[in-house]
Amino acid sequence: MRKRISVLVLMLTLTLSALLLTSLARGDAEDALEASFIDVGQGDSILLHTAQDTDILIDGGPRSAGPTVVAHLQDESVDDVDVMVLSHGDADHVGGLIDVLQSDIPVESVIYNGQSRETDTYATLQAEMRRHDLTPTPAEIGQTHRWGAVDAAVLNPQKTLMGVPNQNSVVLLVSYEEVSFLFTGDIDDAAKGAILDAGTPVAAEVLKVAHHGGEDSASEPFLEAVDPALAVISVGDNAYGHPADERLDNLRAIGAEVLRTDRSGTIEITTDGETYHVDADYFVFLPSVARACHPTPTPPAGTSGEVIITDIFYDGEEGRQEPDEYVEIYNDDDRVVGLDGWTLRDEQDHVFTFPSHAMQPGQTCRVYTNEEHPEYCGLSYRSGSAIWNNSGDCAELRDSHGETVDSTCY
Repeated sequence: MRKRISVLVLMLTLTLSALLLTSLARGDAEDALEASFIDVGQGDSILLHTAQDTDILIDGGPRSAGPTVVAHLQDESVDDVDVMVLSHGDADHVGGLIDVLQSDIPVESVIYNGQSRETDTYATLQAEMRRHDLTPTPAEIGQTHRWGAVDAAVLNPQKTLMGVPNQNSVVLLVSYEEVSFLFTGDIDDAAKGAILDAGTPVAAEVLKVAHHGGEDSASEPFLEAVDPALAVISVGDNAYGHPADERLDNLRAIGAEVLRTDRSGTIEITTDGETYHVDADYFVFLPSVARACHPTPTPPAGTSGEVIITDIFYDGEEGRQEPDEYVEIYNDDDRVVGLDGWTLRDEQDHVFTFPSHAMQPGQTCRVYTNEEHPEYCGLSYRSGSAIWNNSGDCAELRDSHGETVDSTCY
């Protein structure tokens, strides 16, 4: 019975996904804004594209990501960049913009934070802007812009620049009818405090988490004021510990769904001004969310709940064609269950420790042996070899306190 319920839930999820995509596809072509959080590794790059072909490019990732950014613009049929925004001069934000300027895609205007940087990367960027007769315009709190069908309010830098370049990142609140996005560059708690002290609105459905989810990226008062339904972290392999566990906990505490480019690749959010959907590596997160409708709040890490093992597929199992081994689990509870710190193990004590994940009521996830499948929560041992014995084995699911939640053998 539980297996049947699991299949029905999966079928319903896929059906709703198809209906959602069909609805947006049939919508008026003039009622769409696409925000692409481009996977540039450890860095930031966001493209905002309206149905009227207004294109705003916020940052370009590191120099190594330049070809990726240009390719994304070409894939989106961008014939010119109306506004290029340099949030600040760090190489992991502006390096890739050099390739954009050297491409055959014209750039019409540039906004920056008013600060130059004494680095080779920034010097090369300045030279390219001069070559194209582009004079950057300093952004400052209180400015507003109308770019095609979107409105943008500048919340930072302050009128008097602060001491650290990150603190002076350009912060934009971009609104498309009833849906808003907050882009925060690399601002820290001091800059967030200044923004809150200014009393300007910061509430947004989608938050680009500052500084790649670092320790100074998500202070509680600021997050509570923004109250995002979705929080996007642009991050790659790094030696800084990004994103910080404490900041992920803060995001979970306010009920935000956290998406990361290092796990999902390029993340695309499409909105008609009232609802939106997310496409990350072809995986649509449901439901479509209205402005006042946030996802079910994420529970504290390691919350216990009625999660059961519904299936084990091992490589030697006859009569089934699957891409990889997996153990399937199902949330049979009527509430969200936080899996952070839970473990799955076999008789040989191969242990998989769950990362931060909020399992929704009725949701099915799979822990694969080698592959990652975002449509099943993207969980994987990354073992490199088989785990589940063909001659029989047992799977045991334990919560973060080490208590057995469910077990099954074959």
